[in-house]
Amino acid sequence: MQLEFTLCHPRKMPYHTCTAVSLCGLLVLGSVAFGSQPPGELVAHWRFEQVIKLDGSKATAEVGQSLTASERGPVDPRPYALDESGKENHLQAPGPRSGQCVFSDDVPRSEVNGHPNTRSLVLNRGEYIVPLHRHLPYSDMRKGWRIEASLRCNTLGTEQVFICKEGSRGQRTADLSIGFDNMERKFFVEVTSLDGGLHRLSAGDTVEAGKWYDLRATARYDVKSGYTTLTLEVKGSHQPSFTKSNSITYPGPALKRGVGAWVLGRGFPGGFPNSLAVLKGQIDEVRIWAEGLPYVPGQNPIFTNTYTADPAPLVVGDTLYVYVGHDKAGPGGWFYMPEWLCYSTKDMTNWTFHGPVIAAKDFTNADPGAAWAAHVVEKDRKFYFYATLNSRRGHFISVAVADTPTGPFKEARPGKLLITDDMTTDSHRPNADIDPCVIIDDDGTPWMFWGNGDCYMVRLARNMVELDGPITKVPFRNYSEGPWVFKRGDLYYMVYAADVPGTQPEQVCYATAPTIHGPWTYRGLLTGPARHGFTIHPAVIEFKGRWYFFYHDGCYSLNGGPGGDCRRAVCVEYLHFNPDGSIQPITLTDEGITAKPKD
Repeated sequence: MQLEFTLCHPRKMPYHTCTAVSLCGLLVLGSVAFGSQPPGELVAHWRFEQVIKLDGSKATAEVGQSLTASERGPVDPRPYALDESGKENHLQAPGPRSGQCVFSDDVPRSEVNGHPNTRSLVLNRGEYIVPLHRHLPYSDMRKGWRIEASLRCNTLGTEQVFICKEGSRGQRTADLSIGFDNMERKFFVEVTSLDGGLHRLSAGDTVEAGKWYDLRATARYDVKSGYTTLTLEVKGSHQPSFTKSNSITYPGPALKRGVGAWVLGRGFPGGFPNSLAVLKGQIDEVRIWAEGLPYVPGQNPIFTNTYTADPAPLVVGDTLYVYVGHDKAGPGGWFYMPEWLCYSTKDMTNWTFHGPVIAAKDFTNADPGAAWAAHVVEKDRKFYFYATLNSRRGHFISVAVADTPTGPFKEARPGKLLITDDMTTDSHRPNADIDPCVIIDDDGTPWMFWGNGDCYMVRLARNMVELDGPITKVPFRNYSEGPWVFKRGDLYYMVYAADVPGTQPEQVCYATAPTIHGPWTYRGLLTGPARHGFTIHPAVIEFKGRWYFFYHDGCYSLNGGPGGDCRRAVCVEYLHFNPDGSIQPITLTDEGITAKPKD
């Protein structure tokens, strides 16, 4: 018979500690019962019994040997420690100098779940990682997660982190870390909540050097209360079951959504001398479970059937169409974008997928794998598709045309290019001629802006497929690429991806002008960088009385695969103006337009 009661209630206190103790043989529990089912599904399991080679074959992990890697990545004979969850989140060495991390036959127990246990991993001033081209760094753990591991400390005077999920770009703390607290002499788990707060919880008896311990950390998010309960259980590995735990609560989801490498052997930030490295410790039987929040229509990313990038919205009547490049690169691969896709909506929540509307191979002499950013405008009941393409001679811009917004689009003047690299020889980047954006001014004159590194503009002929004037360079502060021009009232806006000094990933800046010719006034940053990836590509549109900001982000996992620099997903946020016409700063979110607009 088991008796349970709650020592403290998470909804009554914003931050609390609960302890489970044993009274007269009866188990008294805090917020989370011992032995409860883990949240979600198993996403990683490292037993250290086997290594997996580059050809996919497996071999027994050899005692005293480490994983093998060069400066370019993992190499045979021991490139990966096998992930036995089936998710392929294999561990690897970050380089040829990864410390003294070797396989050992000193284990906490000889059998685990009916399987022989013959290997553990020695961690000593080094680390093994799950890099960003694997699924685990993108796993959604907002609803809940659990981590189990056996740990052994042989040095007790130094704080050490055994397991770490690094924080997103620019974050000063890890998303999650598990290790040894040298002040309390206990094992701990620490989480950075969505609001940036740090929440550390320790549990168990005082740690003894050389002794194996089992640890289980579980976090569960209660959507109604808006708080997560985090529970830590620790016991000696020789003990049959957990009997003690501590719990705390913190605001927001169990783990905030962000991309970060998983690391065994040190804490955040990686590569620095004071990186909380484990000293002569050991780890065994690591298992990680994850449970995400259910997808809500309208939240980000807005398209979930495949990876998409470079959004170009167009309003036609009561329908909004969004044209996107199709990111088809493999995990960790470079850009491969063979075609452009189209989606439409009447309410910004429910989207219709129209499939490919045109492919790069449909343009004369174009590289079939380089369907880069495009822009679509309507004029005289025709739809003009301005596309960035690539060839052996460099980048170029061409035009296709269709009778409907969903195509089929056909090259307007086969073999006759609108813009080529030799037209902009004064650019300081060789691939200057990308990312076209067309605006039809109030007098009916079409203008095109484009450029990488430098921004150019030119008047188009009234037929929309030829130039009708000289090319001029338009100076914009911190300009990188992806120009998007629109008009609101009497003011013209230029929103663009920006290279801000001191920050590598693109951010978004904007400028305004009283006429299409300027003079342009720099208005500052509109957003920071995407949460993962070095590009962002903005677009702005008004639809049914509201303004929206589109962009892409590489931080999302789709259909079980990882995101990445070249595996992006299109997102949208509300855009708000101040009374003077300036644009309010935009925060990139998971909620997107499911959140209430400010007005």
